[in-house]
Amino acid sequence: MPPHCSGAFLFPGEFSMQLSTIPRSIAFGVLAFLLPFPLLAQNQGEAPSVILSGIPFDIKVLGADSELSRFEIRNHAGEILSSGTVLPRESASASGLIVGSPDELPLTVTVGNESFTVDAPVIPGWASILPPLLAIALALIFREVVTALFAGVWLGTFFVVGFNPLTATGRLVDLFLVPAVANADHAAIMVFTLFLGAMVGIVSRNGGTQGIVKAVEPLASNPKRGKLATWFAGMAIFFDDAANTLIVGNTMRPITDRLKISREKLAYLVDSTAAPVAALVPVSTWVGYEISLIGDGLSIAASQTPQAAGILLH
Repeated sequence: MPPHCSGAFLFPGEFSMQLSTIPRSIAFGVLAFLLPFPLLAQNQGEAPSVILSGIPFDIKVLGADSELSRFEIRNHAGEILSSGTVLPRESASASGLIVGSPDELPLTVTVGNESFTVDAPVIPGWASILPPLLAIALALIFREVVTALFAGVWLGTFFVVGFNPLTATGRLVDLFLVPAVANADHAAIMVFTLFLGAMVGIVSRNGGTQGIVKAVEPLASNPKRGKLATWFAGMAIFFDDAANTLIVGNTMRPITDRLKISREKLAYLVDSTAAPVAALVPVSTWVGYEISLIGDGLSIAASQTPQAAGILLH
């Protein structure tokens, strides 16, 4: 998660209010642990669940149990798009396949004596950027990140299921949300984040975070010290970047206004001590996410055997 994308772990002082509605709870689960769109699995291979017009894609075919198999991929007109062989019980990928329009579907994939068809929805290539654009637009309009991102995910699912809004709503839950939440590692991260967020809310309601900021206020006797006070306050509230932004920004704004410090400078100081600090401290709402990234990286590294010269160059 980049330093400015803290919406997936939004747990400020009003933690309990943030999760008070069902849509936001569902959105949190989807956005925190959303897996990439899965492939449309078949017995003889795998194909994309949605095809972008004019954009290359791959189809993976699976070999027979006991003999070398030949595979062919043909479009609706019978033209061969790709062919090759696949070893027994192995897989092979047909890369660089391009479909220009829905008229070229369905694709027929033949592996040995068996075959299956690929009839995924075809959308223009530019449509792939509509989900993030929708999320950004709604976030700017309504100033509510989680719901905006949830809407973007729904639009992507709408494309995947063939432009059926009711089906998109159902598949969003059973195809993405349920498998993601059912994952043991994802569930552990959810529980950790929820309890840590609850702790942030309790500390904030008890006045602990406000007390930290109040302690540095005497330093703000001139513009230079006002900036230092803002910096110290940002460093002290390290357990959550969103809580840091809300508390430090709202508390220090009257002080910086009194000292003629621009709002832009205040925004820079708050932002530079929010997510960057939370990402470096070992006790914060970022820990679970960072551990999952490190775990994925270690798994990939363990499966590779790089050359020493390659490691030196990298």
